[in-house]
Amino acid sequence: MKSKLVKIFEKVQKIPYKVCKFEKEKIKGNLKFGDCRHKSLLLKQLLEKEGYEVKELKVVFDWRDLPIPKEILSFLKKSPTVWPHDLLKVKVKNKWIKVDSTWNLELRKKRFPVTKNWDGKRDTKQVTEGKLKFYDKEKFTRKIMIDKEEARDFAEELNNFLSE
Repeated sequence: MKSKLVKIFEKVQKIPYKVCKFEKEKIKGNLKFGDCRHKSLLLKQLLEKEGYEVKELKVVFDWRDLPIPKEILSFLKKSPTVWPHDLLKVKVKNKWIKVDSTWNLELRKKRFPVTKNWDGKRDTKQVTEGKLKFYDKEKFTRKIMIDKEEARDFAEELNNFLSE
């Protein structure tokens, strides 16, 4: 039988990944799609409602460590491919585990590192299998200069690729 933690994780993980505008006050249980910011905040809300102790994390990752076509990555000319990413750590039986519900199961077809059949006892797969640096969200001060226009074009192309 699946634990509440696993059921809540799977509910949020099923929400299709899509880079889009982040409006914290609009994150509710009826989220139709979202990126790491939307999905990790919703997961946090749902877990805390069930009494779990949750902390927000930031991780710095590189888009090049994902199976994204070079044509899409080429939209980032002035901007780095290294970006911040949101995920959580959840206390389970006095142990903190990293939980990332970003990639929905369908993205396995695109060879993304998707968690399948998670047991709720150890870390989920992370945003990439590349080198990652984790920070408590409140201590994250690294500034990554991302050109807004490039980011918008990159996100649009990435969203199209992921929805194919």
